[in-house]
Amino acid sequence: TIFVLCALVPLATIAVLSLTQVRSLLVQQGDQRLAATAKSYGMEVFDRLLLATDVAYSAGSVPQDAAKHDSMAVRVFKSLGTVVNGKVGTVIGGPLAVTLDAGALDRLQAGQPVLRVGPNGRLLLAVPGVRDGYIVGELRDEYVWGKTDELPAATEFCVVEEGTGTKPLFCSTPEAADVLRADRSRPESALEWARGEVTMRTRVWSQFLRAALGTTDWTVLATQTEAHQLRAFARFQRSYGLVVVLALLLVAWFTIRKSRDIVGPVRLLAERAQGIANNDFKPRVDIRQKDEFGQLGSAFNDMSRRLGQQFASLTALSEIDRLILATQDTTQVVRTVLHRMEEVTDAEQVALMLIEQDNGDYARVFYRPPQDTASMSMDRALVTPDDGQRMQAEIGLHRVELAGARASAAYLAPLRARGMAVAWVQPIAWRGTVCGAIALGFLDADASLSADELRYVGEIADRVAVAVSSAWRDDKLYQSAHYDQLTGLPNRMLFQDRLEREIARGQRDGNPFALLFVDLDHFKNVNDSFGHSLGDEVLREAGRRIQRAVRESDTVSRLGGDEFTVLLTRLGHPQEAWLIGETIVSTLSQEFRLGSQHCFLSASVGISSYPADGASAEELLKSADTAMFRAKAGGRAQAVFFEEKMNREAVARMTLDRDLRAAIERNELVLHYQPQINLRTGTIVSCEALIRWQHPVHGLVSPSRFIPLAEESGFIEHIGRWSLRQACAQMNEWRAQGVALESIAVNVSPRQLRRRTLVDFLRASVQEARLPASCVEIEITEGMLMEQGGPVEEMLQEIAAAGHRIALDDFGTGFS
Repeated sequence: TIFVLCALVPLATIAVLSLTQVRSLLVQQGDQRLAATAKSYGMEVFDRLLLATDVAYSAGSVPQDAAKHDSMAVRVFKSLGTVVNGKVGTVIGGPLAVTLDAGALDRLQAGQPVLRVGPNGRLLLAVPGVRDGYIVGELRDEYVWGKTDELPAATEFCVVEEGTGTKPLFCSTPEAADVLRADRSRPESALEWARGEVTMRTRVWSQFLRAALGTTDWTVLATQTEAHQLRAFARFQRSYGLVVVLALLLVAWFTIRKSRDIVGPVRLLAERAQGIANNDFKPRVDIRQKDEFGQLGSAFNDMSRRLGQQFASLTALSEIDRLILATQDTTQVVRTVLHRMEEVTDAEQVALMLIEQDNGDYARVFYRPPQDTASMSMDRALVTPDDGQRMQAEIGLHRVELAGARASAAYLAPLRARGMAVAWVQPIAWRGTVCGAIALGFLDADASLSADELRYVGEIADRVAVAVSSAWRDDKLYQSAHYDQLTGLPNRMLFQDRLEREIARGQRDGNPFALLFVDLDHFKNVNDSFGHSLGDEVLREAGRRIQRAVRESDTVSRLGGDEFTVLLTRLGHPQEAWLIGETIVSTLSQEFRLGSQHCFLSASVGISSYPADGASAEELLKSADTAMFRAKAGGRAQAVFFEEKMNREAVARMTLDRDLRAAIERNELVLHYQPQINLRTGTIVSCEALIRWQHPVHGLVSPSRFIPLAEESGFIEHIGRWSLRQACAQMNEWRAQGVALESIAVNVSPRQLRRRTLVDFLRASVQEARLPASCVEIEITEGMLMEQGGPVEEMLQEIAAAGHRIALDDFGTGFS
């Protein structure tokens, strides 16, 4: 019953939903057609009005007698006349009494036609067709609205002037005006309303007339009965209902029949399964159906027979299982396997080989010697790479001819010594890695193993793999608990232990040491750009580089993510820690090659020292972490002490300041020019001068490192003047070479802006380079305006008055 209901209910539900969806789609399509009809009718009316303006122009510009015989003008206008200096003249029909408002007269004077709705719905059209006046006429209703019998069938039209309430300009039928009482305030595109008990649907089209004829826009309402839109749905509903009923009957009959074919055999199989659970293997299942259940019954009978034959063998396997679970001594497990394997299979000789964990090139081979089968012997044998590859490739039980070339494997020597002709080898694998093998030797070269024997050997190999893995796991647990699996470096736990030991040693002997906290800068970009697998390779390479940068007595660990720590012991002076930190920064700043990919990273290093920065492991790590964040905030790619007075900048500032002051004399400062391109033409129109420092030792130094130092020391003024003079000279050279650039932009520092001589220096520089002032653009940062206020504004006004353009650099990165 449940099966039948599960088939019928969804089918019935789908039928109802389908009918609902079809009806909804038909209504939607009907609304779309109705909307198109409303739009088409509105456009036709608009085209007739435009044609009427042309007819009015034509009729008003010809003699009166000719206009009266103009059939087009007569069809369009009931009456047509001219108004010249207030005097009304008749062209067609009777005289017109027309008074136009000021807006209409203004449009006529501007040479544009005017349409007005007069009393009783009269449509008056005026055009500026005569001198000192205009042509005006009353349009015929049948011309404007068209003939009623030519409108689309079963469709009613109403045209309403927007803002006039419910009074229509035109309705195709008297009943069509009923739509004006419907609620049109809702924003739906389709109106649904009732005319008695009949559901009506209306679509609205707004015809814009204000621009063309200077009158209020008209609204066209097209109406049809909902039954007219759903006329095809009734036919579909009748045929669809018949199909659904037939489908429901067919499904009910088919499900009932198939349920009977399934429930009977399943009941028999369940009874026999209960018998097997009670160790009763003799009875058989009698299923005579020639289908899947008949095949299942045959297979079930065969399984019952085989289970009865194999029940005794499971006792032997259980003994091996018990030993594996009871002891972690693999020797006892191996002894039991060698003894029981000959009972489970017909092999004449058995050898078991286990690869040494710490030296994968060798293995221990266990076998029962022929002179004393109750004992066990062990030899050490070489495992060549070819042997390992064969076992890894042939992970299942495979056959090896002992007389062939493949019999050269050393672990098969005990079988060859006994004269075995063939060996069946079952690799012992744990999680896809071969850790040994079981070799079964046979004197008969055509000997083979049955399917059950193959399964038994595989199960025993799995049990041996569990025993071996258990022994290996103990050793790996220590490695996993104390070393990072990705890099092989000590992890947080081992590093914490060594750090606490070093603190205890320092408390006892008074020896200082240092802790480095290393964080890779922008490592997330590597994962996002190259993927996590290549990101892991970068972390491994970073760990190796850090190890090469420190001494053998130091400890390098990975805390997690892209964070590393270094424990530096036996330091003569804390500055040694800074030198090692700078070495780490330098080695991590070199290119990382990842196969065909390559990338560049840097590192920020925080340094804490014992006992100055902490007396516990937690305090030292926190101090080093804080110093590392200061290094990142200070521009990254540097090593920073937690203690400010020991900061690297205190040591490096003097050297960098001295080198910077000599940089201009040694021609180490260079300008790079960033082009500005007109996207419309693709040509370079201007450029910006960017300063770089080619240091003889440190290479190309970023402005972010030496510009703040130059600001503090005041040397920025010399750099600024040099940059401005060099940029002007380069601009002059380019102009001499025919490179037509509009301007060149040069950055100006806040210190320069505070100097009253800046404008004079600008004027001298452009004159020296024979350039107009407009060729040099001055760039300032938005922070300069926020911080300096009035004095900066006065200086900027002077710069602008001198003819230079001013640009806001790095817009959007700060206050704005």
